[in-house]
Amino acid sequence: MSKQNLAYNYDLEELREQETDRKRKIAHESGTFTFDRVIVARFVAIFILAGVLLAAIMYGRVELSSLYSRQAQLQAELEQYENENKSLESELAQKTGLTKVESYAEDELGLQKLNKSQIEYIRVKKDAVSEPVKQEDDNVFMRIKKTIGGILEYLGLK
Repeated sequence: MSKQNLAYNYDLEELREQETDRKRKIAHESGTFTFDRVIVARFVAIFILAGVLLAAIMYGRVELSSLYSRQAQLQAELEQYENENKSLESELAQKTGLTKVESYAEDELGLQKLNKSQIEYIRVKKDAVSEPVKQEDDNVFMRIKKTIGGILEYLGLK
């Protein structure tokens, strides 16, 4: 109804306002929230949830940053160890080189290289082939031992 109508009953309007005020008081006293309080509670809950999510994201970024710095530190340490390893390998190669070994053999051990005059050649006849001398076992016990050894070898026990 429009309030511009001259025939409008203002008493009814006052009654309606009193009724809504009475309902609000009853809802407030009974502990039920009004529509406005529910909306405010939702906004507060959303704000808290957004704060928690923001804090989780920031914590993740901080952890990620610390992991990246630890990785860089370990990478630098690895490079240092690799450089040290290369220098040790070159030092080892230098110490075990042929010239170093030859100088050690000559200076410390007193060894010398062979001259052509020190080399002696031996001629062997083609017919002269050495063969091992077969030893005869006259002993009975040795023959028994060989026989038993042959049997065990044949059976795969020896």
